[in-house]
Amino acid sequence: MPTIAAWTIYAFGATALAAGCLHLASPERAAQALGLEEGCVGAVNGNSLAAIAMGIYYTLAAHQENRAFFYLTVPMRVLTSTVFWTQGGQWKMAGLWEGGGAVLTAVALMVG
Repeated sequence: MPTIAAWTIYAFGATALAAGCLHLASPERAAQALGLEEGCVGAVNGNSLAAIAMGIYYTLAAHQENRAFFYLTVPMRVLTSTVFWTQGGQWKMAGLWEGGGAVLTAVALMVG
């Protein structure tokens, strides 16, 4: 049975994978949701592919119970959260998602 820390990584990976697929399927809608101009579709597609890859990596690491990976995600996700949060607007939600996930993973690693 997966550890609690692995479940937090599974959840983050699954949401990244789902968001990446949805945004890749409708990049114009994703750009609009993030308050970006229509000319940003190429960047949205690139970010969507990165999210899909990240979703795959995270779920694989969770399946392997790769605790070194779990620990290393926390500071990176805190940094990502900070950058997204400082962008303001619609990016604050992405910042909360990243930061909240990082905190949950850190707590799970400390207790288990």
